[in-house]
Amino acid sequence: MDLVLEVRTGRDRVTMSCHGKLVGGNEADAFRRSAMLLLNGFDRLTIDLAEVRAVDSAGLNSLAAVLGFASDKRKEVRITHAIPMITEMLFVTTQERFLEPDVLPVPQPMRSSPEAVA
Repeated sequence: MDLVLEVRTGRDRVTMSCHGKLVGGNEADAFRRSAMLLLNGFDRLTIDLAEVRAVDSAGLNSLAAVLGFASDKRKEVRITHAIPMITEMLFVTTQERFLEPDVLPVPQPMRSSPEAVA
C-alpha cells in the first residue's frame, strides 16, 4: 500500500494527514474507512493532503464519499493543501466549501490592454 495516514487529535478537532498516493484499491478504501471512523468520533475533521503526490478517479470518489457522509451526519470537514486536481474536482461538484480559505483560488486582477488606456 502506498498511502500513509497520520492522525493527530486536538480538543475538538482531529487532523488526518495523507502521505503518498490516493488511488483505487487498498489506498482509497483505507482513506474512506479511516475518515468515516474519525467522523463517527469527532464533529470536526481536517484532511491535510500536502503529501499526496497522486490521485485517480477512485481516490476522488473516496474523498467525495467522505464529504457526502460528513454532510449527511452534519459534521465539519476542512481540506487543506489539496493538489490542483482535487481542488478542481471540488469546484466542479460545487463542494468547494470544504476547502480551507487559504487554498481557494485567488482572482487575478484584470489588466487592460495598452489600446484601452489611450
